[in-house]
Amino acid sequence: MKIEAEKYLFNEAVIYLGKYPATKKKIKEYLTKKVRNKKTYQKANFPENIDKDVLIDIVISRLDTLKIINEDHYLESMFHYYHQSLFSIRKIKNKLYQKGFDQKKINEYIYLQLQENPELEISILKKYIKKKRLENLKIDDLKKKLYQQSFSENSIYKMINE
Repeated sequence: MKIEAEKYLFNEAVIYLGKYPATKKKIKEYLTKKVRNKKTYQKANFPENIDKDVLIDIVISRLDTLKIINEDHYLESMFHYYHQSLFSIRKIKNKLYQKGFDQKKINEYIYLQLQENPELEISILKKYIKKKRLENLKIDDLKKKLYQQSFSENSIYKMINE
């Protein structure tokens, strides 16, 4: 027996979120793939006069209203994960953007983190050098390695001058 499309897509989104944390953008991509899949039409009734993108947006807003999707917590946990992985601020921004977070939200969150701890990137840099055992490299080689890891020029120079 077929169920209505909105209910089906909602259930699919909840199942997906149970397995993987995701952003609204990722959920939208997932549900769009589901709608394009022919098997979905065997399981769900889609009203003929409704735009499927609108239906997906309705499902996403319902997930958001029910607090099933919480991008703020997900952003925070991913930031801390990348911070613990000793990624540069620039690399963290790129990774978060690839995860599907809004650029504005990423910039605001990182700005707040840097307000709390202005020496954040320098502390990451020091831990990175220690972990990778780069202390004995010549300054030029060290700079080169750190640039390759996307650390900012300011942080590299501050760290070298200390």
